[in-house]
Amino acid sequence: MIYCRTDFLHGVGIDIMASQMKTPKDSDKYSVLLPTYNERENLPLIVWLLVKYFSESGNKYEIIIIDDGSPDGTQDIAEHMQKIYGPDIILLRPREKKLGLGTAYIHGMQHASGNFIIIMDADLSHHPKFIPQFIR
Repeated sequence: MIYCRTDFLHGVGIDIMASQMKTPKDSDKYSVLLPTYNERENLPLIVWLLVKYFSESGNKYEIIIIDDGSPDGTQDIAEHMQKIYGPDIILLRPREKKLGLGTAYIHGMQHASGNFIIIMDADLSHHPKFIPQFIR
């Protein structure tokens, strides 16, 4: 789901779906929030897919990985992804322990620089190939 960032910042509480928005502008930036917990195996694939589809679409983006202290080494993989794609694309905002999905999204929103926010699951239940269609 894609949300307009200003709605969260002003506390309006109205979710604006991408289908209700205008054509994307060159100045638009999308912040993808990717909470993780024990996603060591899925993380490289979901990040690669996000980079692929955003690069093909030409939209500006960042991927914010919020790991909740995964014991399986997810944070190590996230750090490796940041080295591959760069700190301007992959932002790491880890937390010490598992604090829940909702608070992970809030934590990610606090660090997002995009004017639109995309919330996703790292387990590939939301396929990135549909993002360009939502943005259009």
